[in-house]
Amino acid sequence: GNNFNVPSGAVRFPWNYNNADKVVPITPTNENGGWAMSPNQLCTPNSWCPYACESGYYSAQWDPTALIYNGAGSMNGGLYADANGVLTKPYPSKAFCEAGLLNANIQNTLGQSVSACQTIYPGNEAMLIPTVAQGGGTAPLNVVPHTYWLGTSAQYYVNLAGSTDAQCVWGTAAAPVGNWGPFIFGAGQGSDGNTYISVQYNPLYLSAGFKATDTYNVKIVCDSGSCNFPTGGECKCEQGTCSVDNGCTVALTGGAQASFVIY
Repeated sequence: GNNFNVPSGAVRFPWNYNNADKVVPITPTNENGGWAMSPNQLCTPNSWCPYACESGYYSAQWDPTALIYNGAGSMNGGLYADANGVLTKPYPSKAFCEAGLLNANIQNTLGQSVSACQTIYPGNEAMLIPTVAQGGGTAPLNVVPHTYWLGTSAQYYVNLAGSTDAQCVWGTAAAPVGNWGPFIFGAGQGSDGNTYISVQYNPLYLSAGFKATDTYNVKIVCDSGSCNFPTGGECKCEQGTCSVDNGCTVALTGGAQASFVIY
């Protein structure tokens, strides 16, 4: 059990912290009560309720009938709460959280922590799932396999230096937090079996008037195996300019491993 918030009419989040299923509660004192939903959003009967997983893991449960990217069902991640609020697992043979490809991580060379916030999809696409790389440390990114929902990849909004999981929230143009953070990372596996990882400056961060030169730099580095870089042999966003306009992508083949180096 847990002592998380359960507003009237809401369905209780069934996990506590540090559970064996590797599920991570999101803002459990707010109305979402731990579900991977916006803080003021309730998990209610007759609805789908997404949950978040530890860094490097992904939610392997979603609506089997959701077959359109932006159409009916695109918010139907996680578990289904029936009319009585009883939760059911749509894919009983799959774990709640399964290990991603574990072939990319964040290597943070700064003195302060940096949070990368994965969007919930299928779900409301809020950037609420945290991966925090401590200063001088590394953290695994969730790189989803091509068997993930409709073959979609994972997207991360990456916050300023000094950020923690508390900044994995919807932001506003007034502060470069969450979806207004300075960088966007992408990570997923193509149907060809290769993993594609990418970095770009966040257009929202720039359009709000924040300067790319005011934040740190990011480069993708191949740690082992065969990584295919764009023409020029590098992929980085440094001092306001990316090595490829509008960001760059690196393909990892076979068992290759790579890092997003923050410097």
